[in-house]
Amino acid sequence: MGGKGSAPATPDYVGAAQLQGELSKEALNMQNYANRPVINTPFGSQTWGTKAITDPATGQDVTQWTQNTTLAPGLQSALEAQVGTQLGRSELAGGFMNRVVDEYSQPFDYAGLPQMAELSGPSQLSTGVADYTPGLTTSYNFGSALPEFDSSYRDTVATQLMQKMQPVHDYQQRQLETKLANQGFVQGSEAYNRALTELGQRQAAERFNALDASGAEAQRLYNMQMGTAQAGYQQNLGAAQFQNQALGQAASLDQQRMAAQNAALSQQQSLNQQYANYQNQLRQQAIAEEAQRRGMSLNEMNALLSGQQVQMPQMPSFNQSGRAETPNILGATQMGYDAQLGAYNAQQAGFNNLLGSAAQLGSAAFMFSDRRLKSNIVKLGDHPIGVGVYEYTMFGQRQVGVMAQEVQKVRPDLVKRHANGYLMVDYGGLQ
Repeated sequence: MGGKGSAPATPDYVGAAQLQGELSKEALNMQNYANRPVINTPFGSQTWGTKAITDPATGQDVTQWTQNTTLAPGLQSALEAQVGTQLGRSELAGGFMNRVVDEYSQPFDYAGLPQMAELSGPSQLSTGVADYTPGLTTSYNFGSALPEFDSSYRDTVATQLMQKMQPVHDYQQRQLETKLANQGFVQGSEAYNRALTELGQRQAAERFNALDASGAEAQRLYNMQMGTAQAGYQQNLGAAQFQNQALGQAASLDQQRMAAQNAALSQQQSLNQQYANYQNQLRQQAIAEEAQRRGMSLNEMNALLSGQQVQMPQMPSFNQSGRAETPNILGATQMGYDAQLGAYNAQQAGFNNLLGSAAQLGSAAFMFSDRRLKSNIVKLGDHPIGVGVYEYTMFGQRQVGVMAQEVQKVRPDLVKRHANGYLMVDYGGLQ
């Protein structure tokens, strides 16, 4: 069992990464070459050329790829003919520039165009008979106004009834107080106050009935007055309705006359609108014709310049090869190191368990660990403080621990001598 000094050496990660990068660059170069095939079609061919150059940005030697497209003879002739035709159209269009400048150098002349039409006649029609509003005439006298309800009469009747009732109510209260005193009820007691409250409620009901009776008497008097007034109002209303009927007939005749006048005005306005629309249409046509004349040379030049363009023939596509994966050397290096480190950690865990068991036996005090007391000694590993860890027989039992003489050299504070002369070790301090 190895100690802490037996941990695996750290791998060369930089070397592994550099090796993997070189393999990746080689795979990329092979893929680039595989994805640049020579393509031959009835329209022509597509080839690739290479040249070794130095990248000015990095100073590295790189390969420069050049794509070459060669058209078939017939297609090449058609291309040259199209380019020549385009050149001729461009030169012809350039000759139109002076005409365009002459046409647009003069401002647009609105003076010779038909004028914008304006409507004549009334802008709106009459909607009815002027200065006449049907309904009851405000100058007709309907007689006296209707009577208003006189609440003072009701109050007078109510006051008289209350004055008559008050002596009776006062007598009833004195009689009740005397009766309660004779029955032994003390003034201010609950029963005494309840009896006076009940009397007050009965008297309040009597006063309310008196008010209700006074209101009914006042209403009866008002109804008599209202009946007399309504009879006179009906007579006046009949006369007013007769007068309104005569006014309505006169208004009907006026409305018929105004309707005929409005119809004539509407027809005249319609004719005026038709004439104005025709006049404005002529003006818009003249403006459009003048604008077309001014832009004729420019439109001809644009038509020549926007002719058919030369199109590059489309080469057929192909299935590009995929990039080959390079071996993951860096990952494999890491995995190998992790495996060795895991084995080392497992070995250390077993060693710590053995040492921990021995320390538990002496965690509270020093224990004998003198080499002179041990036999059948087998080294298991190394302790972090720089001493060996052993398995041995002491006092007739197999145990695990350290040698007191070795500990005394590096950690004398953990060793002391017993009265019998043998050395003892503080195993709790080794943790």
